[in-house]
Amino acid sequence: MISFAPLTAPLGAFVHGFDPSQEPDESLTQALAAGLLEHAVLVFRGNELTPTQLVQLGQTFGKLEILPEPDKRHPDHPEIFDLTNVRPNGTLVEFDEPQAVFLRGTQRWHTDSSFRAVPALCTMLYAKEVPTRGGQTQFADMRKALRLLPPEDRAEIAELRLVHSYEFSRANNPGRMEAMSDDERAKYPPVEHPWIRTNLDDSQSLYMGGHASHIVGRDVDESRHWFAEIEAQLSVHDVVYEHQWQPHDLVVWDNRTTLHRLLGYDIANERRVMQRITVAGSTSDWAGANS
Repeated sequence: MISFAPLTAPLGAFVHGFDPSQEPDESLTQALAAGLLEHAVLVFRGNELTPTQLVQLGQTFGKLEILPEPDKRHPDHPEIFDLTNVRPNGTLVEFDEPQAVFLRGTQRWHTDSSFRAVPALCTMLYAKEVPTRGGQTQFADMRKALRLLPPEDRAEIAELRLVHSYEFSRANNPGRMEAMSDDERAKYPPVEHPWIRTNLDDSQSLYMGGHASHIVGRDVDESRHWFAEIEAQLSVHDVVYEHQWQPHDLVVWDNRTTLHRLLGYDIANERRVMQRITVAGSTSDWAGANS
């Protein structure tokens, strides 16, 4: 039976007692779902996992997403998204190559797949190789961030909705990713979500991040200024956990209640090989107060 040991951080817990050689069962599924909702970030340490085991563990949380960029999918398991700065021939990418540009874009605070009509539930990231310096991942507790807002700001935000756009986030990547095709625009149109999300346990959290282009009915520049002000406060207040990766770490985080970002590293000279699985949200989770 697994157990959770809270981190010495504002959020997160180590998961103890997980045996990857055992196929997941209903008791594990229920325990992980409860642990994720309570702790928001779950850290599994010291387990060398195969792609099949990663997929099986991901399926305990729900249906797995197939992410938009086909060239980054694992060749045998399309549910796995290869986040790496290493080319197939084993050499490192250049700083301005498309793959490096994509990775640098994850250095912005964001929540995964918020550009979907029903956003992602959680994400799993498994470390195969990590750089000697940098490359940490930070997680921000957006439930606590909401509670720390001035009452007048919280009251105003409660009435507002944000536009989340995959096209916007790609166009505003620090390295400028290539423009979306017409087919991609049709497949991933902009969507609206409330700025304050209501969760399954009736807690509420700020729901924003790098895919959010603007506030509905507000100017884009005004919206981005407000977003930046809130994001700047995340590092000031005690709401952030910074994960220092070790090989074979697996971290699962709740996209409903957290933002995350990669910290920079020497992307053209230090290897960082990660495998990501994103678990789709459900309409039952997103319906009602969030519709």
